[in-house]
Amino acid sequence: MKKRYSFKQRAAVYVLFAVVTIIALTCITVNGLRLAQVGNMTSTNHFLDIFAICMMAIVEVCMISVTFASCYIVGEKKFFCFLGIALTTVPYKDVCLVRYSKDKRIFLLYYKVDKNGVVKDEMTGIQARFVRVNVSERYFDEIAAAIKKRASHAVIEVSGENEE
Repeated sequence: MKKRYSFKQRAAVYVLFAVVTIIALTCITVNGLRLAQVGNMTSTNHFLDIFAICMMAIVEVCMISVTFASCYIVGEKKFFCFLGIALTTVPYKDVCLVRYSKDKRIFLLYYKVDKNGVVKDEMTGIQARFVRVNVSERYFDEIAAAIKKRASHAVIEVSGENEE
């Protein structure tokens, strides 16, 4: 069974989303009124007005997808990271290390890759890439347990647990 965890956004992202939404809706409305020739508003170039409406709609859809549709999914065979329309999949057989900190609220999932140019991580000494899992800290233990269940060879490191 797949479990979905929402991406934790900062307040600034929501403010940016609101500003972009206001600008996009204003542009769409003004250009739509110009095309319809409402009042004194007349379109001198229909192509540019239609293009502006389409571009602002695309920008708005991208903002909605990055702001509200970003998530992590713990699947049966892979760990999925959706950031808007970008997708990163990590097969559990490639997971080598899960490191998270209860104090600093950071969660990193290291995975092996076969591509050239991947350098060793200075902290772990592992030649791997990582995905930063940006969810609420109350889900850290749950996600780590789900990954450990599916990737029994992976090492789970928790820092800040026994420190005074």
